[in-house]
Amino acid sequence: MANMIFDTTPGKWEELEEMVNQAFLEMGYESKQNHEVKTVRGRVRIDVYAIKKSSPVPTVILCECKHWSKPVEQNVILGFRTICSDIGAHYGLIISRAGFQSGAKDSRDATNIHLLSFSDFQQTFFKEWKLGIFMKFAQMCDTMIKLLPGHPDCSEIQGKLRNINVFDKYSMFFGGERRYTNYFIEDSEFPIQITDPRDDPTVSKKITIPSHRQYFEIGKEACADARAHFGI
Repeated sequence: MANMIFDTTPGKWEELEEMVNQAFLEMGYESKQNHEVKTVRGRVRIDVYAIKKSSPVPTVILCECKHWSKPVEQNVILGFRTICSDIGAHYGLIISRAGFQSGAKDSRDATNIHLLSFSDFQQTFFKEWKLGIFMKFAQMCDTMIKLLPGHPDCSEIQGKLRNINVFDKYSMFFGGERRYTNYFIEDSEFPIQITDPRDDPTVSKKITIPSHRQYFEIGKEACADARAHFGI
């Protein structure tokens, strides 16, 4: 799926909240589900509360997730707009499964409220998500680089590296055209075929990766497997 954070769509409201929260966490936000905040009118619960503290000015985003079978009405937008204003959020997102009534769309004009489908949400934040995943891969690579010949720590695990083509097995970390930078900094496309970096490091088998999400999930598994096998 082009420009999509996930390969699946949420089947119920809990999954919608979980996936939105997960996306913000992967982007580098501090994000919480069902988070209670204090307003001038009392306490309210926000489906997803995300704040990016790494920005020069911390960015606060409030999300309401509506996995409803009917379009969201105008009064929902108006109420949420008030909450965002009271809290001082930079902007608010209402993510709806079934869209929005025409009056609801009109009521968000000239406000910091954005009305999105789940697909819109993913496309809107896709580039920021890719950057967040790039940072996670860079952290994983700091661990995996200990497997490279010549690294100071490599001599301690040299026996376990015998008969392993590190550059082929872990090409998503060290390779050329299959390296993670090509997909999360540049715009190389999927599907791709690489050597499976998971499980037994002496086994070399090809797998096809269809999406950014699968590439990331396989990378996490590969790093965990290598840590366990090599003790890094």
